[in-house]
Amino acid sequence: MMFKNSIKLLCANFDKVWKLLVFHILCFALCFGFLCVFYNLYTDAVVLAWESTNLPEVFKTGTFYGFTVSNVLIGIVDMLYIFFQTIFAQSVFGGIYFCIIIFYVLPFLTNIGKYVINEMMYGFMSSAQKQSFTGTFLRTLRKSSQFASIKTLYSIPFNALIIFSMIGLAKIQNNVFDYLLPLIFVIVPSVLFAFKQTFSAGWSPAMVVFDVGVCKAFRIGSKAMLRRGARVFSTAFVIFLLAIVLSLILGIYSIIIILPIAFPLVDIFEMTAFFSSQGMRFYVDYDTILSPKKLEEVDKIEKAKFIL
Repeated sequence: MMFKNSIKLLCANFDKVWKLLVFHILCFALCFGFLCVFYNLYTDAVVLAWESTNLPEVFKTGTFYGFTVSNVLIGIVDMLYIFFQTIFAQSVFGGIYFCIIIFYVLPFLTNIGKYVINEMMYGFMSSAQKQSFTGTFLRTLRKSSQFASIKTLYSIPFNALIIFSMIGLAKIQNNVFDYLLPLIFVIVPSVLFAFKQTFSAGWSPAMVVFDVGVCKAFRIGSKAMLRRGARVFSTAFVIFLLAIVLSLILGIYSIIIILPIAFPLVDIFEMTAFFSSQGMRFYVDYDTILSPKKLEEVDKIEKAKFIL
């Protein structure tokens, strides 16, 4: 039900897909501008890494084949290794600067966008109200910046685990494993992303709905998500699984279409999961109001005695 309701809300609020896409494009453009400080260093490293690896396979349409997936992963890992080795060898400061922009500043900006979308979805889900992205961005900038700064730091260990797991898979050399790699490559990151989402999906919604600070919102959000942990995990797993499978089947160019839809879908899913776990009624479209089970109906029996 969470997945179906998230899809319904996405269709009813598809304008947010375009607004978030424009925001992400501006974020990438801003980060690209920051990176231009070391433009020659980075471009030389990219050219060297590209020429040293065989990456044309990445741009084949339909990469859901055993040896192709293996070769693509190995090529990407080798390219990244050569790239970072090159920039750090030529300039340690330039390498650190690149990591700060890519691994902190860019996620920080995208997390601000997540908070804005959740704020806009709260208006729609609670009262079928449409809000301006720019107006909501400016109005919530202080709180969204606080959330984005902490959430970005929180996500770094999870993202590092996912990246290193993919690197580890790419480095396994086994003929039989090459045929299993597409399936493993789909399942492992989907499980890790879903696990991460289960503990953090309620964070931003709790700040938006209850207007509390970052730390208190994390406690409220985690408690809410764990109340329906199995459903939250399974729905998140399905969303990430579909995104990865479609990217593999349709080819690398499909990411241009899939990612702009996947990002707002995940944000909408977070709000749907939070409202559902809290037993809060919400609009799924302009004509339909959904009434989830109340807290006393989903909490464990030992907690029911405290309900007046």
